[in-house]
Amino acid sequence: MSEPQTTTRPALVRIGARTSPRFRLLCVPYAGAGTAAYRTFPQALPPWVEVWAIRLPARESRLAEPPLADIRSVVDVLVEELAGDEAFGPAPEGRAPLPYALLGHSMGALVCFELARALRRHELPQPAHLFVSGRRAPNIPDELPAIHRLPEAQFLAEVRRLGGIPDSVLAEPGLIDLIAPALRADFAVCETYRHAEEPPLPYGISAFGGRSDPTTTPEQLARWSEEADGPFTMRLYPGDHFFIHAHHRQILTEICRDIDPGSPDPRPGSR
Repeated sequence: MSEPQTTTRPALVRIGARTSPRFRLLCVPYAGAGTAAYRTFPQALPPWVEVWAIRLPARESRLAEPPLADIRSVVDVLVEELAGDEAFGPAPEGRAPLPYALLGHSMGALVCFELARALRRHELPQPAHLFVSGRRAPNIPDELPAIHRLPEAQFLAEVRRLGGIPDSVLAEPGLIDLIAPALRADFAVCETYRHAEEPPLPYGISAFGGRSDPTTTPEQLARWSEEADGPFTMRLYPGDHFFIHAHHRQILTEICRDIDPGSPDPRPGSR
């Protein structure tokens, strides 16, 4: 499989370019992951939706860079990248920017939320919708013990116990050693996060969850509604914390309908 096409700014990666897109879906990965987490999304979406993904330091082509271990550092970097990128920053005079939505799973959902609030504070182009997956609402404190400072073997054992590593990663020899620094930093991002009160976001939020996810209950997922001043929708799917992989086609169908209620089912063979 070929490497996704990158922009001149390494944090933003376009996956599967479209000829005439009219909407962009910007995806933020979960802890330890890179843009490859979303590489199958373009095949499940209609041609009017273009998929972009965030590539944070210490993963994929940025493996040699030190990871970012707190939410403010991550968001500051992304705001700077988005403000300077022609796809997401302010459009040239006389042109309207292409609308976009943010999608994040687990840690990615938290990053998307704080990124959305930072874009509003900086008066930069805001998303039309926020899609969050596999993460309790940000105003619910983390009740699990912090693990990001544990010795390596204990840390990885706890991550496995919590279901924080996909089986595909565990099955790949040596891969866990490569992603361990990013994984530890990402857990630090989540475990040191403190929610601050701000007005609800002025658009809709859609939340996705796994019925057997040990990290997030339906009640915790439902409280994302408190962060939206627009429509809120919650959908649950069979599966554990990584339900998003098994059900990504159905989830992307729902995303298209939330973006454009009149859009047809984008899945192959659908009518």
